[in-house]
Amino acid sequence: MPASDPRGVRRLLPALVWFHRWLGVATCLIFAAWFASGAVMLFHPFPSLPHAAQMAVQAPVDARSVAIAPAAAASMVDGAEDLRLAQRAGRPAYLVGTAGGIAAIDARTGTTLPPISPAEALREGRRVFGAAATVVGPFDYDQWVVHNRFDGERPFYRLDAGDAAGTQLYLSARTGELLQRTTRAQRGWNWTGAVLHWVYVTPLRKSWSAWDRSVWWLSLICLAVAVAGTVLGIVRMFAACRLTPPRISFYRARWLRWHHLLGLGSAVFVLGWIVSGWLSMDHGRLFSRGTPTAAQAHRYAGCSLAEMLRGATRSGMAGNDGAREVSVTALACRAVLTHYAADGGFTRTDDKGGAINDASMQQLVRRAAVAGWPTAPAARIIRIDPTTTYALAEGWPASTWRVRLGGAALPDLYVDGATGRLLTVMDGSRAAYAWFYYALHTGNVPGLSSHPVLRRIVVLPPLAAGFLFSVTGVVLAWRRLCRAARRA
Repeated sequence: MPASDPRGVRRLLPALVWFHRWLGVATCLIFAAWFASGAVMLFHPFPSLPHAAQMAVQAPVDARSVAIAPAAAASMVDGAEDLRLAQRAGRPAYLVGTAGGIAAIDARTGTTLPPISPAEALREGRRVFGAAATVVGPFDYDQWVVHNRFDGERPFYRLDAGDAAGTQLYLSARTGELLQRTTRAQRGWNWTGAVLHWVYVTPLRKSWSAWDRSVWWLSLICLAVAVAGTVLGIVRMFAACRLTPPRISFYRARWLRWHHLLGLGSAVFVLGWIVSGWLSMDHGRLFSRGTPTAAQAHRYAGCSLAEMLRGATRSGMAGNDGAREVSVTALACRAVLTHYAADGGFTRTDDKGGAINDASMQQLVRRAAVAGWPTAPAARIIRIDPTTTYALAEGWPASTWRVRLGGAALPDLYVDGATGRLLTVMDGSRAAYAWFYYALHTGNVPGLSSHPVLRRIVVLPPLAAGFLFSVTGVVLAWRRLCRAARRA
């Protein structure tokens, strides 16, 4: 560096070089894996069983056998927070959710049901797949049900169809619901896609806190390596520009030169992508989680589950023949029963079986919203496009409504219009998070989010550039390790 440079900069650069060189050796393969697996995920996202598809394979509720009122079922479980009715291993059952999991209550007798047996799981597999079905389990964890959202439904059985596609369904031994579906192709692609990208290996991922801390720190270290490399790349570029004749890079060694030039060319994308990937692990550290406070949630519901169910009747709960599931939601202490059909469609009733149309439902949601946020002057409901950036970032269903509370300091609420369930409290912090993390990392921005083919065309070239840049780092790291080994 020229003698005119500040003395502090001259002392900092060697430390920055050492940090980037040796931390780059440790992380270069991770960078390459992230870019490659990110490209795979553009075409093969992590397997899932959407709610509508789940309803298609669930058995219809035997409504005529329901003999227990929902309030009686809820009273049998300490700390009951929510309640659904579903067909479980050939019998209707109330699924009562608590903070610690889900309890199954026989809707015919009121007894607590034990976990589903292997024989019952096999009968369920044959109902869905036919005589060729086989069953594995029960087990707590599997690569495709390792996410913590499945914790309340563990253990699981895996139902194998025995078909050419290698279809597998996952049956909760606790609730009797079919909650996940994969095929052989999905499983194969996702080992090189989402599993690699999210570090979704089962031994680590089954502990949410261990996975969260590990990946957060790993991402932060990789971000620091990328920032250090960008600073050094710019410094070296300016130094090369002062040469005679001026050049962009003064590196003559082929791999160093390509690493420098590709790093300069892809620096903005690489930094943006690594920052947004790190933010995907935020989980409330810097940004809002988008959840209501306990007081807001209680005011929105209006009362406890037990109080809300006092007027609910057995016939009102099971009055819709052929329903695959009936869920109960409290809105301003009014019970909303949502009956889901096999095609994923739904109808709503009150606790006596009276129909609730969209207009009545919107009125209930507005009343609950104003109760939850008492300073709101009013509440206005807007239907949303499920392909918007916010909807995709939060994973909202197509039935989501936006509730505008009308005050500048008040958040927007996003509510499932089918049930009235509060999905996201979208304050300024949560809205910013959707852009800083999701839009920046996935390319789901206006104009691209509703055109997946165009989004792939736009996003793939930067991912390819990032991958090639990472490959140059892998080669340089390997050569440096070989030299160090020879010297030793």
